[in-house]
Amino acid sequence: MSQLNSILSLFEITDPNIFITGISQSTDQNGLHIHRIHATLINTPICCPHCNSESLIKNGKHLSHIRLGTLNGGRYELELSRQRYLCHNCQKTCGAKTTIVQMNHTFSNNINHQVIQLARKSITAKTIGSILFPVDSLLNMVIY
Repeated sequence: MSQLNSILSLFEITDPNIFITGISQSTDQNGLHIHRIHATLINTPICCPHCNSESLIKNGKHLSHIRLGTLNGGRYELELSRQRYLCHNCQKTCGAKTTIVQMNHTFSNNINHQVIQLARKSITAKTIGSILFPVDSLLNMVIY
């Protein structure tokens, strides 16, 4: 198993269509360390989801920022480049889909499940935020 596959398994990403292209580290304007995993999602749909036509062509890419969680006090994000497709029949676009995040969301499904489990234990939203995202909570305490 390569090092890149180990990163995917660490965050429980099992989608075989995700390929890691690189890893970078940066600091945002508030001084938080963000570790970015750059990846590409290549998943060719068989037919158009709007009209069921098979006349799809590649039409650029869309960059999604997916929040994966924290490890060792650092924030991890997946910058996922998703392939876009154009249908010649209905002139509508569609994109590659993955199971690690819901449509139009930025938190991964693993984070959503953790939030639900903690909420079932009657833990407040502020405490859940400080448990799952300790770096952000420390920043909020300094600002307020």
